[in-house]
Amino acid sequence: MKIARRDTPRRVTPAAIDFYTERARQLRAEAYRNMWQALWTLLVRLKRLVL
Repeated sequence: MKIARRDTPRRVTPAAIDFYTERARQLRAEAYRNMWQALWTLLVRLKRLVL
């Protein structure tokens, strides 16, 4: 079994690092927003059950 080699090496450029770092920040912020929204929704539902 012969392993094929790429003609051009894949390089991690500073632009790629910046892009994926920013994308990670966006995804993290969205995940936190969704988490807090889900928690708030749960608390509202629990409050309605108790009252």
